[in-house]
Parts: sequence; C-alpha cells; structure tokens
Amino acid sequence: MKHRPYFENIRTKKDVIDQVKRIANTGNYLIGEGAANSVRGHDVTYIPFWHLANSIHSPETYARLNESFDLCLFASANLLRPGYAAATESHVFELLNMPIVVMGIGIQKKENLKAELPEGTQRFLNVLKKKETFFLTRGHFTADFLKAEGMKYVRPTGCPSLYFDPAQMKRSLGRLADPGLADSQKIAFGGYLGSVPDTIVDAHALLHKDSTASYVIQDEVIVYNMNMVGEETTEAYDQAASRITAPTEYKHAEKWQRKRDYLVFFDTHKWRSWVSGQDFCFGRRFHGSIIGMQSGIPALMIAVDDRMREMLDFVGFPHIEASVWNREPQKKAFLQDFLSKIDVPAAIHRYSECEANFNGALKDIGIR
Repeated sequence: MKHRPYFENIRTKKDVIDQVKRIANTGNYLIGEGAANSVRGHDVTYIPFWHLANSIHSPETYARLNESFDLCLFASANLLRPGYAAATESHVFELLNMPIVVMGIGIQKKENLKAELPEGTQRFLNVLKKKETFFLTRGHFTADFLKAEGMKYVRPTGCPSLYFDPAQMKRSLGRLADPGLADSQKIAFGGYLGSVPDTIVDAHALLHKDSTASYVIQDEVIVYNMNMVGEETTEAYDQAASRITAPTEYKHAEKWQRKRDYLVFFDTHKWRSWVSGQDFCFGRRFHGSIIGMQSGIPALMIAVDDRMREMLDFVGFPHIEASVWNREPQKKAFLQDFLSKIDVPAAIHRYSECEANFNGALKDIGIR
C-alpha cells in the first residue's frame, strides 16, 4: 500500500490530543522527513509501521513486500531506552527478507542502559544482528553501544533532520554569533511546560514585560499534563494560526508574568513558515530548534539530557548546558557574552564534515 499524507480538520480538544498521540512527539515528523528526504530521487514507497505490525500474521503480505522491495529504511529515534520494548519491531523485521537501514537510532539515557534494556528491544537487536543491517546512529555513544552488541555496520551520522536543508542550516549558524539576539522579542521557545518551569524563567529573562512568549508545544498535552480546559468537544485549536485557543492549566502556570501563545504544528512546512518569521529560536527541545535552523533562523539549545548531548556533541552546534544556564543569575548578559564568542567558521566547518559523512554513509549502503 502507498501512504498519501493528508491533513485532517483539527478543531476540538480531542482532535488536538488525537493528532499528537499519532506522532507522540512532533520532533518525529522531522526525523521521518529527514530520512525520506535522504532517499529522494529513488523509487520510494512509504508504508506506515502500523500496517506492517497489523500484518504480522499475514504471510501473503510479507511475501509481497519481500518480492517488491530491495531495501527497508526504518527511521528511528529514542528506541534504545529502558521504558520501551521493541517487541513488535522485532517481529516485523524478522519477517522482512531484505537489507535494513536503521536511521537516526539513539539512546535516551546512558545510565544502566545495558542492565535495563527491555527483553523486546534485546530481541530486536538480535534479529537485526543476523540480517544485513546498517545502523546510522545519532552519535558516538549509541554507535559504541551497538558495536559492543555485535552489530556489524554501525556509523554515527547524526539525526537525519540535520541534513534536510544544509544551506539553511549553514545560514542559521552564520547568523548565530550576534549578541543582539539576546534582545530579540520574537523568540520561538521550546521546553517542558507542565513538568518544570524552566521555560517560564527563560522567557522572563529575555522578553520585555509587554512582549508575548511564543511557545511551541510538542508532546506536553499527552506526557506532561498540560490540559486544555473543557470537554473533548470544546473548540480548542485555530488551525489557520496553529494556535491553542482554549484556556490551559498545568503545573507552574501561575508563575507566568508575560502574555503567551501556545502553538502546535501538524505540518512541517507550516511550522517552518511560522518560525521563519521569528528572530531567534531558544529552548530545551532539539527538534524545536532544528526546524528553526532549517528555516535559516539562528537557534541556540539548552542541553537537558543525554539524547540532546549526544546529538549536539556529534554535530558540534554551540549550546549551553542546562546546569550552567539554570543557575546563572544574569541570564541575558550571560547569553550576550556566549553568543559573542561563538566561532561561526568552525561550527559551519564541523557541520559540513558531518554532512559529508552522512552522504558517504548513504553511498556506502548504495542509496546515493
């Protein structure tokens, strides 16, 4: 079957939650889009994973798939983590008789990973170990882990979303060493509202009292208890503006001293269109900043966990450690100083090397 993307009418509280649940985290849109973009020019068919999972007991379906395709490209994200058992994936790939490319695979948390890795995920790795499998990882730690597990072809390449539009990524990096960005009032914020108040503190530090904080929601409404007030059928979303219109409630919301807009995007092109009108992306979400960079907008990330650190360390993007930023009393002055010291040519050179490495891996596999 061929999948044709279309965009549903999203209006109510239930519509928003259902759409977010389908992708779990809007960063996954960028991962899949980057992987698909990397094989443009080939005869590509997108098959939703749920179709493969629902057809496990249909030998005819898998016979057709094995006859029709030369290679399977599986875009992944935080698959290697204690809280997720990839049992379904192991059953699916056991039935596919073709080379497998696992692109973008990463580790969510390094501590005790080997001891806490679920049995289903261990089975997934054992299945792929017996096949012609190519692992393109988000960074070096994941690559080292997979090599230790006996995987044959493992190459750290970074997240595929990094290479969706290299020219715009370099343009973004080229605009980052500007202390004036700390005074921007059109900032795309991203973080974990509903869990911690960090983004509220950031907005207060950077925005004037009469400015509006623009916060892009990813999975907060299903993971971090951000609630849109009202019944399931309550009108909650302005689809044209991609904005939550219902009142919201969540932990620490009372701390706000700025007006704010909550935006949710279910179309990457629309997300890029909106963010291209901002002056700066600043926050604690990797892909919320990457989509700004894909639009040529300067972006600076606060590294909050192992998955961000692995991706940022690999690609060499300037960033600030959360532990440093959170305890800094003069945040705006600190940010101005940090931006003024960024070595733009070095950052662009490092990114160009990563881009060449990614394209070289694809060439090795025979994709490009």
